[in-house]
Amino acid sequence: MSSSSHPARALTTDTVRCHRWGILAWVIGGAVAMYAIALGFVSEVSRFAGGAKAMAASMRAGVEAMRLLRWPAERLDTLGGYLSYHNVTLFVLFLCLYAAVQGAGAVRGAETSGQIEEILAAGRSRALVIRDRAVGFAVTLALVCVGLGGGLAALVAYGLGVLVSQLTRSARAAKAMAAGLLVGLYVLTNVWEELGPAGAIRFVSPFFYFNQSRALVPGHGLDLGSSAILLAMAAVLLGAAAWAFQRRDYAAGLWARRPRSRRPVRRVQRPALRTVWGATLLRERVGLLGWAGAGAAALALMAWLEPTVADMWDKFQLTQTMIGREPGLTVADQYLSFAGQIVVPIVAAYVITQAAGWVGDLKQGRVELLLASPLSWPRLVWQRLLAVLLGATAITAGAIGGLVVGALAAGAELRWLGLLRLAADTLLLAGALGAVALLVVAWLRGAAAVAVLAILTAASYLLVYLVRLFAWPDWVVRLSVFGAYGDPYIELPPWSGVAVLTTLAVLGALAAAAVAHRSPKTA
Repeated sequence: MSSSSHPARALTTDTVRCHRWGILAWVIGGAVAMYAIALGFVSEVSRFAGGAKAMAASMRAGVEAMRLLRWPAERLDTLGGYLSYHNVTLFVLFLCLYAAVQGAGAVRGAETSGQIEEILAAGRSRALVIRDRAVGFAVTLALVCVGLGGGLAALVAYGLGVLVSQLTRSARAAKAMAAGLLVGLYVLTNVWEELGPAGAIRFVSPFFYFNQSRALVPGHGLDLGSSAILLAMAAVLLGAAAWAFQRRDYAAGLWARRPRSRRPVRRVQRPALRTVWGATLLRERVGLLGWAGAGAAALALMAWLEPTVADMWDKFQLTQTMIGREPGLTVADQYLSFAGQIVVPIVAAYVITQAAGWVGDLKQGRVELLLASPLSWPRLVWQRLLAVLLGATAITAGAIGGLVVGALAAGAELRWLGLLRLAADTLLLAGALGAVALLVVAWLRGAAAVAVLAILTAASYLLVYLVRLFAWPDWVVRLSVFGAYGDPYIELPPWSGVAVLTTLAVLGALAAAAVAHRSPKTA
């Protein structure tokens, strides 16, 4: 293959094609979330004494207290300002995390499947492979981010993922490291004024430059200087990644340790590799540590904010409506319950990434190899579900540990029995989501499975808030798997919810095994 423009177009187009279902999921999910929160804003303004300006003024203290989670907050009395604060900032964080994960797998993941080997053998240089993949992903981001302005920040995150993947031993480790770096930069960017000289870290954060352009906020617009800096940051990261890719060994990190001579031993396989669930956890141990660490950091920060936020919540009716107001409970209890439930979207995201891995196993022929051994489809399904449960256990333990540390540091009282209920209910939810993911992957058997699963999960999660926001009938929340979750930190989950989650976990896994058994062994 020559270095003409035709191979470049082919690789760029292939990148966009591979992300077509991701584009669909982001567009639909983003549109639904923006529309729902916009309706909530209009509804609350119509009920708030004094209108939009009075509501925005009442929000200010609570917004400052929650600054670790999102910032900046300007013109909250307008729909554009409220959507930018409530949705767009978090949208860009999640999009950057998605981009970093995709960047980490763009080269290292393709090495595992052998795709890069074929491209390089055809005469394409390593630097051009990174360039063409990056251009294709830039087109993907443009399709996702029309009108939101987060594409350049996400392109920087993509470059970070590609670079980190050149330094680590595997794509899975790179995904966890890149995601952790981005979450840290996001939080530090929100509070840089409080960090003194260390606040200079904002100048290496894509979120700082993204915040300079606020397309939806009245009086603001596109900041060309910040956009140029983001573009330059992406170019530098991708250039460094191309340099590292050219100098490292194929399928190895840039600073891989040299193999040491060892005495031969009879055992050639670790005991953990004898089962699918054991091999999965061993292979993903670094990434799983990153998931647990991210959960611990998120909940520790939330708990640490408790004294300040609890004093402010009574002043903002919309927040009380969104989280629910239970009689006989302190605001501190309600806030810690809300903070504890942050583990739910983290576990849900973990399950979706596992589903993406199962699709990859089908495409790359690993499932065919597994089934060629004394392993049946039902056993493979159940072992994967067990791996999900054990991974979710590690994440939940880390998250609750962070919540405890943060609450103790803030001097907040904890409900220890509530923490146990929180852990048990989260694992039950993980089992239900894992079973549904197994069924969707067995049914669709491709990238569409991950997109469909992400859309269903996001819609189910959003439905719980819409029911509270618009005072819909209680039976509507039962349509959501998260509605069955309940409020375990404060009270025992409803038995109907426990029954729903258990039924989903068991029947979903059985259905997945039955569907998979009648399907080809490859995608």
